Amino acid sequence: MSKKKSEPAVLMRDGISEVSVHALALRLKSNWKPFSIGKFEQLIFPALPTLGLGERIQRVRRALKEALPDDFRKAVPIMVDSLGPEIPEHGLENIDLAGPNGFIVMSQTAYVARYGQEHFDLSMAAFYEMTRRFSAEGSIRYFILQHERQTLKQLDEWAQDDNFHVRRLVSECTRPRLPWMIRLPQYVDNPAPVLKLLNKLKDDPSLYVRRSVANNLNDIAKDNPNLVTATLQRWNKLPVSKEMAWLTRHALRTLVKQGNSAALTLLGYPQSVKLSVEQFKVGPKRLMLGNELKLKIKLVSREKKPVPLMIDFVLHHMKANGKLRPKVFKLAKKIIAPGEVLTIEKHHPMRPITTRKYYSGGHQVELQVNGKIVASDSFNLQV
Repeated sequence: MSKKKSEPAVLMRDGISEVSVHALALRLKSNWKPFSIGKFEQLIFPALPTLGLGERIQRVRRALKEALPDDFRKAVPIMVDSLGPEIPEHGLENIDLAGPNGFIVMSQTAYVARYGQEHFDLSMAAFYEMTRRFSAEGSIRYFILQHERQTLKQLDEWAQDDNFHVRRLVSECTRPRLPWMIRLPQYVDNPAPVLKLLNKLKDDPSLYVRRSVANNLNDIAKDNPNLVTATLQRWNKLPVSKEMAWLTRHALRTLVKQGNSAALTLLGYPQSVKLSVEQFKVGPKRLMLGNELKLKIKLVSREKKPVPLMIDFVLHHMKANGKLRPKVFKLAKKIIAPGEVLTIEKHHPMRPITTRKYYSGGHQVELQVNGKIVASDSFNLQV
């Protein structure tokens, strides 16, 4: 039986295509008779094949400006009336990104962000409706930058909205480092207003919302680690629910990888463990690129009770400037019994990959247990 040919991967940019643009044009025409479908499509279609997703969003946004009434107050109600049906009560995972609730909505939120700064209430009302179809998390950030106090007040109200897509927006749009979106430098420096909103969402009944809260905290932790661990310490008052335990683990993932002691303590990994390192050896000492680095580890517990261990190794890669740069790799999570001997062997590939360039020279490897370096060794890489 012959193998089926695999389907070609669908590119994100194809969420805005001639099909989705035409469907939007038909909906706009049904709500405003003077709308010219031909003019709208002619402004978009000729350049579409050469454009990436972001460029397509902006191309449609400019076409909306040309094809709709010039008065923002007249244009926005037409767009809102032309939106697709509301998203059911689940996340965006099953949404057709090329449909009426897909990436095409981002061109409409971009329109509001660009032309609605002088019409705050109308813009917020539009974002509210658009969020119930897709999301306005990127576009509303421009209002946070230009009208911070007003926007925070609106977000505070939305944090208690019945629709969990709207509640998620409150967290997602305030992430200081939201991927692919404009950064919010004021919250990189001082995330206190964000934490105030997250405090209202931390026990949200929706995992979809709580995941966004955790991702926001993970963003904040990259610049303000102590503030995040202190916040989570307050949130983790006994008894800790399984939902809060999950949120905490997800929020601390970057700090845990860095070996942050306060984060590890929050997750139940004590900073001080009585442990003997009987063996920590890496080899071969001269390693050719393309081969595997072998780690051999033997630990013995000197504790009088079982202790949870998070065991990592830190590989310090040689860079072009001759300096070493550390990267943490996970090894194991174990509960070690009193007197137990724990043996670990790890084969780590040192092969060319697209995200890292290797350089010849001395490399250092450290053994990290519960965030503390307990042993080290070295090898020489030949590229």
